[in-house]
Amino acid sequence: MRTPSLNAMMLRMAAALVLSVATVATVAAAQTPWKPEKNVEIVVGLTAGSSQDRTARFLQNLWQSKSIVGVPVNITNRVGGAGNIAWAYLSTHTADAHWFQISSPTILTNHIIGSAPFTFTDYTPLALLGNQYIGVAVRADSPLKSVREIVERLRANPAALSMATNSQGSYLHIVCAQIARASGMDARRMKLAIFQGGELMTAALGGHVDAIATVTSNLLPHVQSGKLRLLGISSAKRLSGVLAAVPTLKEQGVDIVIANWQGAVGPAKLNAAQIAYWDGVFARSVKTDEWRADQEANLWESDYLNAADFTRFLKADYDQAKAIFVELGLAK
Repeated sequence: MRTPSLNAMMLRMAAALVLSVATVATVAAAQTPWKPEKNVEIVVGLTAGSSQDRTARFLQNLWQSKSIVGVPVNITNRVGGAGNIAWAYLSTHTADAHWFQISSPTILTNHIIGSAPFTFTDYTPLALLGNQYIGVAVRADSPLKSVREIVERLRANPAALSMATNSQGSYLHIVCAQIARASGMDARRMKLAIFQGGELMTAALGGHVDAIATVTSNLLPHVQSGKLRLLGISSAKRLSGVLAAVPTLKEQGVDIVIANWQGAVGPAKLNAAQIAYWDGVFARSVKTDEWRADQEANLWESDYLNAADFTRFLKADYDQAKAIFVELGLAK
């Protein structure tokens, strides 16, 4: 048997030492806490004044006033394409935890209906921030008095009235589709208009559509001012407080209970240290008095989930949403 030369043995020992040092360095790097080294940017796929935009600006103010995030926090609105422009923008920041996006269920439903090639598995889920129910409303002087009446008018004539919402392929869209389905018509035949952000309220208040469906926080100021009338809410039971008198959709023959959640989703390939940082930030944020007050004022159900739990939640929610869209004939 050939005996290795001294030089060969030394080279092997040197290689082993280099590998050992590299392994130790990798482990140490993984265990080193991460924190932002430059401005944090919150991406919003809807216009200023939208529910997602308000959430982003609330977080911006909270983090800076409480020094929860030690760097400036900026907001960028990347509007269009049913949110796809914002998601495409976030995709350009792979592995960089200085960016994240305020997400709604459209990250699931756009993929289900075929309007986006990506879904939550192409990004890094960071936190579920809360749930909010969806309301159906009309202008205060509308002759429509209930969601049941909307259903009856559609049953008599599918072209009898128009509805509008914030985005196609959203949970808001599901509510509109279920109203159409309750009338016996094909949900795809409904006269449905899609408006971005504040344009939806402009259409409703201007009488350009007969009814709208959007989250209750968008509706509440206009309901309280007497400009809009809320006909139904997508909750399992009637809500409390200022909306206690509003019947549920189920009470009116529309078989749907659904909440429009919001969450934070980062770019793809964030590492464990980056995820741990944001877990800490969001966990601290939801414990503040300011957070609780804002949730109550805007009719949110505070239901925080960290990154790992939010990822599991998204998988289950995707499956449930797909089943609904398949049933409605809207899935690709």
